[in-house]
Amino acid sequence: MLSVAALLLAACGSAACGGAEPSDPSVVRADSAGVRLITSGPEDRALGWTLTEIGPLGDADGHPWVFDAMTPLQVLTDRGGRTYVIGGDTAVLRFGRDGRLDRVLGASGGGPGAFGRPVRIAAQADTLIVTDLGKEALVRFGPTLDPVDDRPLNGALTTAEWHAYRAGGLWVVQGSGGEDGVHRSVLRADTLSGVPLLEAEGATIVAHAEGPRVVAHRPPTYEVRLFEGPRLLAILRRPVDSAVVAITRLALHKDGTLWVERTVPGVADAIRLDVFGPDGVYVGTLEDRGVPVGLLPNGEVLFVRVRADGPGVLIMRTNIRR
Repeated sequence: MLSVAALLLAACGSAACGGAEPSDPSVVRADSAGVRLITSGPEDRALGWTLTEIGPLGDADGHPWVFDAMTPLQVLTDRGGRTYVIGGDTAVLRFGRDGRLDRVLGASGGGPGAFGRPVRIAAQADTLIVTDLGKEALVRFGPTLDPVDDRPLNGALTTAEWHAYRAGGLWVVQGSGGEDGVHRSVLRADTLSGVPLLEAEGATIVAHAEGPRVVAHRPPTYEVRLFEGPRLLAILRRPVDSAVVAITRLALHKDGTLWVERTVPGVADAIRLDVFGPDGVYVGTLEDRGVPVGLLPNGEVLFVRVRADGPGVLIMRTNIRR
């Protein structure tokens, strides 16, 4: 990842967690029943970072690999610097540390290791797990990447809009429509029982997990909640005009940084990428970039870029100099 820093708000004895007053007067810190409340200023601040593209993920000969579309749910990186990507309806593609394709997992079919309509990729311990809506199952690969038996989508996963794994459990965002026809989303930890972590009516909860933690946003306010299992750790806010700003995606990475993709009021198809540091404070904004779909141990960041010479997108290995 970008650095092997502590996870967001992990070291609460430091100034970053409120041990001292922040130097930025636009940041307000508070504490409520053990929950950190961090409100950053509303004004966008352009990041003076230099982003240098190294090159796209490619085939074994180094030619760029073109994807139809790509989101963070379809990409996974590991400690060895490899990248796993859902490549259509039949396979998971693994790219080595040099960004070149080195292995293909799966095929079209109904047995273990085969796919119907894969939509999400994740890992739990040494097991690679692909959510397949066509088979209504979790397609799994063991530590050697050999297929193991599928697990049917049941229980909390039956109506899941999103889910992610952690040691000993999982998070689930469930969606449902009531008799009044209003859509409702609920974020839960592990089971259907107990008090929901977050609820939304008429809108979808946006969430992303990393390690033992998950961040979640419920429209319409600019507010992101950080949980560790069922425990709420922090609430991060920016008092922007929520009536015209919509948060579309989140990414929480191992270095503790939080990336928030949002729309730009009055500008069609334009987006901004807000970055929060490991202390939960807003750092600045990148223009016209979506959330990174992955970070690699050597410091490279994976961004999606639309092809200039045809349809489809590329996954670009990118260096960031702060």
